[in-house]
Amino acid sequence: VYGDKFKPYKETGAQEWLHLAEGIFTVGTNGHDFHYDNEAPKHKKYIEACAISNRLVTNREYLEFINDGAYKNFNLWHSEGWEYINSEKISAPLYWQDVDGEWRHYTLNGLEKLDPDVPVQHISFYEAFAYAEWKGLRLPTEFEWEALADKISWGQLWEWTYSHYEPYPNFQKAPGALGEYNGKFMLNQNVLRGASVATSEGHSRKTYRNFFHADSRWIFSGIRLAKSL
Repeated sequence: VYGDKFKPYKETGAQEWLHLAEGIFTVGTNGHDFHYDNEAPKHKKYIEACAISNRLVTNREYLEFINDGAYKNFNLWHSEGWEYINSEKISAPLYWQDVDGEWRHYTLNGLEKLDPDVPVQHISFYEAFAYAEWKGLRLPTEFEWEALADKISWGQLWEWTYSHYEPYPNFQKAPGALGEYNGKFMLNQNVLRGASVATSEGHSRKTYRNFFHADSRWIFSGIRLAKSL
């Protein structure tokens, strides 16, 4: 079936916390392999001790969030996010439909029954943040994510981080039209890390910095939780 190759696989393993000791880590790239200018230059970053989940949040787990009335609980949301979900009448992830009391998900193969073990997707930053608040946890920073990337399984969905999209130290915008792509967008965006089932071949790397506004939901985006230690 055409859309099957764009379906994330099930997250059936137990959740584990992968720990990172505090220290100074190297992030970014100066390599000669293909990369975008916003991934450079390579530099040092101090990171506090933390842990991130070994897997993504699933539909089953997100349904608990919905069923607990989280979309009606203003305490969980950024002020801007609360205004957004109310003005847009949002009460579930994009492409979800309640059909006779049963949740279905609109996919490239049409409307299908929601698989509870597949990672929740098409989530805005507002929703990812609210879910983390509901769990008493948080989203990882992009630097925590990169420092632990070799220990986690990533690539199913772009993962929201709590990092604002801004230039690395000594970033130089490329001259001409090429510089329009990244440097011009370093405002009012959040960074997503990883890749997704729809990412073009050769674009999956741990230094890749994707970026979207907090209300973006159409992308193949998901949630990985983090906590401070």
